[in-house]
Amino acid sequence: MRRRSIFVVRMAKLLIVDDDPFITESLKVGLGSRGHEVFAGHNGKEGVDLVDELTPDLVIIDMTMPIMDGLEATEQIRQQSDVPIIMLTAETDEEDVVNALQTGVDEFLGKPFRLNELAARIEAIMRRRQWDQTKTEVEIAQLKQNLMATMTHELRTPIATILNTLEIVFASAEQSDFQSQLRFLERVQHNTHTLNRLVEDLLLLAQIDEGLEILRRPFPLHTEIERLIAKKQTEIAERCLTIQNEIEPTWEINGDTHKLRHLFYHLLDNALKFSRPNQTIRIWAKTNGGGEMLLGVADQGIGIHPDSYAKIFERFVQLERGDNRSYNGLGIGLTIAKALAEAHNGRITVSSKPNQGSQFILTLPTAEADWVV
Repeated sequence: MRRRSIFVVRMAKLLIVDDDPFITESLKVGLGSRGHEVFAGHNGKEGVDLVDELTPDLVIIDMTMPIMDGLEATEQIRQQSDVPIIMLTAETDEEDVVNALQTGVDEFLGKPFRLNELAARIEAIMRRRQWDQTKTEVEIAQLKQNLMATMTHELRTPIATILNTLEIVFASAEQSDFQSQLRFLERVQHNTHTLNRLVEDLLLLAQIDEGLEILRRPFPLHTEIERLIAKKQTEIAERCLTIQNEIEPTWEINGDTHKLRHLFYHLLDNALKFSRPNQTIRIWAKTNGGGEMLLGVADQGIGIHPDSYAKIFERFVQLERGDNRSYNGLGIGLTIAKALAEAHNGRITVSSKPNQGSQFILTLPTAEADWVV
């Protein structure tokens, strides 16, 4: 028994490009009778223009035509669209076939051909496209669901802490001493900063998608790292961590102050998050012989498996590392850091061994206009 597809292939908008009017008219009638909407062009140039004008679901194009042949037309179409292309050809030369595939043709159909075979190929391609689209939609829906769950948790946690702490402060205002209330208010301040950071990260992620503008000015590396360490001092002290800032005090780079602060925040925050108590985090900088400046953040924490190196830079990805505990965060910190590095014509690489720590290295060009020592 023949297995039926679970997909009902929708009717498609088809573009036929062939200099033979008999073929174009025959296909308009034959494929039109099957419910497809069919348009025709009579040379490659017309085909390219019609793809831009009509945005068809599929293009059927002849290889040999006047003015512009099918290969050149396909090459130009690929510059503007990923529409599936079936190439009609009477040629069987292997080199032509290879050239066409490299240019972007999806399938070949030799002349002469039967209408039923062409219709079957169209259906197969459209079924694959529907499957890919459905799969993508499911993945996007799952991503949105996971994101909403994560955001709900990440936003509710500091809000709940703020509200509970304020209740304690108000309830004990008359009998508590000032120092006790101050500790509670410091907790409120910490969680408010956490909420503000989440909002800033989400806004910055939106800016990354739209395109970042970099406003360059001198950025004192050592001073800014010290500033960042001071902001994280409560967390550092609570976990008995040691931060070694080994960057020369006179080193500066030219970059966007606001965005570089975000970049270094997320590199240090990542190291803090995955370090164990009483461990050391090193922050260093040096130049290499290739005209680049390297800045590293090295921890002694739980590490990352090499198979996960690429995943950690994907947005909303949170890896369960080491002891399978989940860690706080939206999973966008390293995504943001990577994008900000690239906006400064740089890159971020990682090296790590499970249970031996990780090192993230920011590499920036040391062109005279971009840095100063």
